[in-house]
This record gives sequence, C-alpha cells and structure tokens, in this order.
Amino acid sequence: MSKRAKRALWSSAFVLLLLGPAAVYVDGEGIGKPLGLVLVLSGLVAVVAMALTTIGASRVRALTTALGIDRVMGVHRWLGVAALALVVVHLVVAVVRSPKLLNPLAGSLAIQFGWASLAGMLVLAGAASWGRRRGARYEWWARAHVAGAALALALAGLHIVWLGDLLEDRTMRVVLSVLAAALLVVLARRWVWQPLFSRRGAYVVYGVRDEGGDVATLALTPVSRRGALRFAPGQFVWLRLHRRVVGVQEHPFTIASSAELTDRLELTIRASGDFSRALARLRPGRKVWLDGPHGSFTPDTPERVDGLVLVAGGVGITPMMSMLRTLAERGDERLHRLVLAERADQPLFGPELEVLSRRLDLEVTRTHGRRVDAELLGELLPRARGRLEYYVCGPPSLLTGTTDALGELGVPPGRVHSEQFGWTGPVPVATPSGAPAAPTAPATGDVPRPRRPRTGPTPRVSGRTVSSPASPADHHPTHPSIPVRVVDGGRGRR
Repeated sequence: MSKRAKRALWSSAFVLLLLGPAAVYVDGEGIGKPLGLVLVLSGLVAVVAMALTTIGASRVRALTTALGIDRVMGVHRWLGVAALALVVVHLVVAVVRSPKLLNPLAGSLAIQFGWASLAGMLVLAGAASWGRRRGARYEWWARAHVAGAALALALAGLHIVWLGDLLEDRTMRVVLSVLAAALLVVLARRWVWQPLFSRRGAYVVYGVRDEGGDVATLALTPVSRRGALRFAPGQFVWLRLHRRVVGVQEHPFTIASSAELTDRLELTIRASGDFSRALARLRPGRKVWLDGPHGSFTPDTPERVDGLVLVAGGVGITPMMSMLRTLAERGDERLHRLVLAERADQPLFGPELEVLSRRLDLEVTRTHGRRVDAELLGELLPRARGRLEYYVCGPPSLLTGTTDALGELGVPPGRVHSEQFGWTGPVPVATPSGAPAAPTAPATGDVPRPRRPRTGPTPRVSGRTVSSPASPADHHPTHPSIPVRVVDGGRGRR
C-alpha cells in the first residue's frame, strides 16, 4: 500500500473515531432541545478527542510510520486545543442551564470530577506552552504535561460514569467501553510493556565515533536477533539508558546507518545537552533501550521514483545519510542530489560523502551560506526531472524556503517530504517572487539575524561535489544548537 493510501486510510479512521460516538448518540436520542444537545455533544466529542490525543502521542508505530511524526504531533496539538475549547463550551452551557454549577463545592461528585478534569487540562495546556519557552527543561514540562493529561482523562471518565446519562443507552455503553479498552491497551503497552518487559530494542554500545566538533556517532549492536529493529532509512528511535518507567529520560534520535545492516545501528548525535553529552561518553558494553522505529520520512520504492533530491540543514543530514548508505548497499543506479546548508567550520561526513559520490550517481552541494532558493535548486536539478522525490530536513526556515522554491519550480507538493528541526541560526529564505524575505522564526525562540541579499557567484561543479562560494556580504552563519523535533512544543529528536 502506498504512503498516500495509508494516510487516507488513517485519516478516515481518525474522523470516524472522532465523530462516530456523537453520531451514534444523535441516532439513538434524536434531535431534542438544542441547548441540551450542545451540552452532551460538546462533552462527548471532547472526551473522544482527549482519548485520540493520548493514543496519538503514545508512539503507535503503525500510526507514526503511516503519517509521520510531524503530522501525528500536529494533529495531537490541534486535538488538544479543540478538546479544551469543547470542554469550555460544555461548561458554559451547563452553567447557563444550571447557574448553581458555577460553585464546584456545591455540586455532586460527578460535577466535581468535571471541574477537576478541566483543571487537569489547564495544567497540560500550561505545560505545553511553557515548554515552548527558550531554556525550558524538557524533562520537567514533559512530566507536567503527561501528569495533566492523565489527570484530565481519568477524571473525565469518572465524570461520565458518575453522571450515568450516556451509559444508560446500550449502544453508547458499548461504544465508550470499546474506546476505553483501546486506550488502556495502548497506554499499557507504552508505559508498562515497552519500558519494562519487551525484548525488542535492547542494544549494547560497541563504540563511539567522533565526527568532528561536538558531533559523535553512537554505534550499537542488538543484544539478541529477536531484539534487533527492522527500520527504513530515514526513521528514528527513542533512546533510554535505564529500564524503568518513572524518573528515566528518553530522547529521540535519527538512525544514520544503512537499513541493509541488521547487526548494528548507528545514531549520529550533536552533544548539546546533558543527555546527548552523556551518550558521547558511553563505554562499550553499556546497555541501552530503543523504542521504534518511527516516522514516514523514508524514500519510496525505486519502481515509483526515478531519483532523490535531499536538502539538509546541519544534523538534519542524519536521515539523508541513512538513505544514501542504504542506496549504496543496494547498488542503486538512479540519479541523486544532496544539498547541505551547514556550518562552514564543521562539514559533516565529508570523506564518506566523497566515497558515496563514487558509489552512486550522486552530486553533493555545500551552500556555504548561500540561501536555498529557486535559483540555486534550478541550477542543480536536472532538466528532465521525471519522477523525482524531494526530502527536506532541517530548521523551519530551511523547510519554508525550500518548499517555496520547489513550488516555484513546478514540483508537485505530493513529491515533497519534510521533517522539522529546531535551529538558532536560521537559513535565510526567499519569497516566491525571489525578493528578500525575513527568515522564519526558529523554534528555539532566538531572534533571527537580518538576511542580506546574495551577490555571490553561482555554484561550480567540481567532479562529483558542488561547492557554492559566497562573499562575506552574503555569508550567513548557520550555527545550530540542539537540532530538535518539535514534539508537543518541546525539545525532541537530535
């Protein structure tokens, strides 16, 4: 099944699950008093949205592989906001109908559960907003977010049970019971089975390779063949150093190694935080646990695609390295292009990319500060583009500029795939008309530097590698901090 078919299937299932219980209720009860109908439906859809939000954030591999983590977490945020808005509507309608409910202490136990559930939702919303602030510690806001979500969902369930109105109808009782059972199964797998008992994903460190500067590659081997992960190039895993549920850190990292090598797995990491620095100091023989693989940022089959165009910013090159290493192992003969917007003083994987350029039909371009726009891409891409697929990984500014440029060149949106990282020094972008434009604000909240117009020469091809020189006037330092995946507003994948 193609990626589009999988996404359409999951999207249909999502809409059915979100609105299905409300449709069942209306079908059974009919259209009664409008205010009463709004009261019930707002509360019912809010609870279902809360459950789906929790399931979406519980690392269901089938979901993240089909939709991609960016889409999953985007829906997660959207559903969270929608659920909070619906709960507010539910509360307002309830108070309008019965003003005495404004005092939680004067209401029944069911009403108090409802008020407490709202308090939990405000906690998780506040934690998510706080996590977007620069310098917010991921571990603290993430724990507050999870605690608020658990509190809100559990108390919302008690609110429904104690009221008992919805459970009087047999069909609604079955629908809500199935939803609750599915939620419990997903949570048990996420918080009990996977971290404590699963043999899948148990690995041992057999070395750490210095890639230069503050970047290192962690080389792992599975404890047993049964525990080895089968992954597609471009996917990522969550890594933890301890096997317990409470008080343990885990962070997502891109797999950089070839998918053809099942006896080892490599993660290339920029040491920018306490956790990532600790990983660079791990000794051979140390056990770690991986949860994954996740993500849909993976190349399609050769039968569907004539070649790949890869655009990466900084450590956003790691999924591209997995793709290129895998293609080289498979003896791929298609056309490929790699564009790197990176720190000029820290070119990653330089020698290996030279080797890969000889093993593949690959040209590598290092922009050296030149913005990635339609002019640059137009010079690099072949005139007969056929069925090329485009993969962009990096900070928001790079994604915005590259996707706009590809749109100017007439590339269909369905052939452009992207994953977002955070960045402190955004890559400048251009408007569709080619005029200078302010770069997109980075996810870390740093103030971007003003962009200066480019006046430097165009790239010149030298062998298999393209270098794009830039004059001092158009050099834009791209100094990345922790490259992070935006997950619920916090710091994530390196």
